[in-house]
Amino acid sequence: MIRTILPTTPEAARHERTAHGALRARGFSLVELMVSMVLGLLVVAGLINLFVANRKAYQIQSGNNYLQENLRIASDRLGWSLRMVDFWGGNKVAAVDASGAGGTITAKGDCDGAWATAISSSVTDGGAVVGYDGAAAFPLDAACIGGEANYLKGSDVLVLRYAEPDVLSPGPAASSAAPAVAATITNHPKQIFLLSIPGSSARLFAGTVPGTTGNNSLRRYVHPYQVDMYYLRPCSVPVGSTCTSAADGGMPVPTLMRMHMDTAGNFVSEPVVDGIEQLKFEYGVATAATDMVPTYATAATVTSNNNWANVVAVRVSVIAVNSVRDISVPHVGPYTLGTLNACSYTINQDAAPTTTGCANFTPFGGDKASQFVRAKQEFVVQLRNRVRG
Repeated sequence: MIRTILPTTPEAARHERTAHGALRARGFSLVELMVSMVLGLLVVAGLINLFVANRKAYQIQSGNNYLQENLRIASDRLGWSLRMVDFWGGNKVAAVDASGAGGTITAKGDCDGAWATAISSSVTDGGAVVGYDGAAAFPLDAACIGGEANYLKGSDVLVLRYAEPDVLSPGPAASSAAPAVAATITNHPKQIFLLSIPGSSARLFAGTVPGTTGNNSLRRYVHPYQVDMYYLRPCSVPVGSTCTSAADGGMPVPTLMRMHMDTAGNFVSEPVVDGIEQLKFEYGVATAATDMVPTYATAATVTSNNNWANVVAVRVSVIAVNSVRDISVPHVGPYTLGTLNACSYTINQDAAPTTTGCANFTPFGGDKASQFVRAKQEFVVQLRNRVRG
């Protein structure tokens, strides 16, 4: 008897008939199972690598966005204050009477009412704009900012004085002040305001609107008065009121601060944006009306030449740092702020940074500074109220 053997397919090989003719599954062989597992592992490994790569790209992009956002906030805040410098409600600073206006201000060290209202550049530490180069110690009385520990060594300090653009109009005489305007002023008896007759005269006051200022028959306007001091603090959230090594969860983050007067006559310091590692100002001086391009100088040079009244522009250099570690690559390289007596430092891989002209400044991260991403921005702000005359 001739027996025909038909070709067996892989699928058919996995089954055999029982004695009763039923099919019985034999399953996968060990080799087939191992091959399937290896292929599956390759697919999973590829997906994991793709996920990790996307995650790293997201972290890098988020870090860059964080730095750019911080730089934008810092430039916007500084730029706004600088553009308001020497605004006195339509008058020149020489027409403003500031005598006795600071009596309601609560002093913090040398930062008192007289200092706050020192709008003339002829007064020491006075004027609409006055700056201080970075130093190993805070250039003013450290009590102004709550102590020496609240100053980031080697960073510049800037003080600005101006009337805010908000307008309260009490009318041609004090007695004709609108109720809402009168309430705004009298409800804040310790806040300093500027009473202005545009093109005529102006006066700083607190409490009640002065009865006479120049020609009392002209329209008078009231603006809130402000003094801003910008500086860098070594931390964002201090322990109590002082920056220590325990601040910000044990990793103090350098922060741009703004000290100003509140409506109760107190000096308060508020964070503008954290992650600002270093800050420097250079001042454009025009000593004659024909100076089309200002000559830039450091704060020390402007002070020694008694030129603060002639500053018409400020060049700002800012370096921001991301406080989240990025160890994908070492972030090394030089950073220089300004061109005159510049502060410069180099971030080295797994070694202490080297600094020049930064007066005891230590970059964020110390010996591990290369694990943090940095970005630099420079911009110039024209002091428009001086340029326009």
